[in-house]
Amino acid sequence: MRHPASVFGQPPTCRTAEGARPSDCSHRGTIAQPTVSMLMMHLLTATLLLAAMLAPQASTSLPWVFPDDFRERLRMSDLVLSGTIKESIRDGSRTVDGTKVTTNVAHVRVDRVFQGNAARGMLRFTWFSLYMVTTGGGFAYSGPPLADFRPGKRYLIFLKRARSGWTVSMPVYAIEAELAAAPPHGALRDLSQVPLQQQYQDLAEELEDAALAQPVPPPGMTGEAATYFPWVFDLLGGCAEPFYRRFLSSPSPELRGAASNWLGLVRTRHLACSESFAPAPP
Repeated sequence: MRHPASVFGQPPTCRTAEGARPSDCSHRGTIAQPTVSMLMMHLLTATLLLAAMLAPQASTSLPWVFPDDFRERLRMSDLVLSGTIKESIRDGSRTVDGTKVTTNVAHVRVDRVFQGNAARGMLRFTWFSLYMVTTGGGFAYSGPPLADFRPGKRYLIFLKRARSGWTVSMPVYAIEAELAAAPPHGALRDLSQVPLQQQYQDLAEELEDAALAQPVPPPGMTGEAATYFPWVFDLLGGCAEPFYRRFLSSPSPELRGAASNWLGLVRTRHLACSESFAPAPP
């Protein structure tokens, strides 16, 4: 999914210097000038919304709170790893936290462990997607991105231990992050015993490589690369500045603008690299 430049990839203007986000914090960014592609996108969105309004609909309210700080994903997890999904199949349904969800079973070939214990090789885990009954009507959803583990793709995966084995740390929502096809050259394979700050640095390197591997977005869009900007900021604080600078030469003015906004946040907070956020307590 490519995101409009005026919404995603922009720094939160109401974070505190310690990286906390007030509950009423809004993500505000610069507004891109309208382009033909943007107008077509808005027209398509309006058409789809109208079609959904005219069709019978089902809606759902989910009980989970999407983590605002990337470091929260580590705190809620027993195991954090990276690897390539070999297969993922549906496996019925179940009720989780009072909500009926579709159960999926995936097998991942583990290549790095950032937190917890897992042997290299294949690992089986369960993830959950929205449960939908086909009735001929539409389905309305508005909320955080939804989990989607695709075979052949490499992800950063957050898991917790359950009686039935490993499951994702949060049902339904996409707290995983798609990564580059291979780990960085010379990357340490097991970081479970290293200091937390080094874990943050290696995680950020993975996210940076993934962002830099994204294609140039079409006019009027920041593209996928900008979705990694807040995650790297959460992990590195002021040390993220060189990463944002690499996008200032992007052919996309929207992506350049998003990177410039995050650089502006680092500067206005006076976040020198030596003053990056201290590791959050587990």
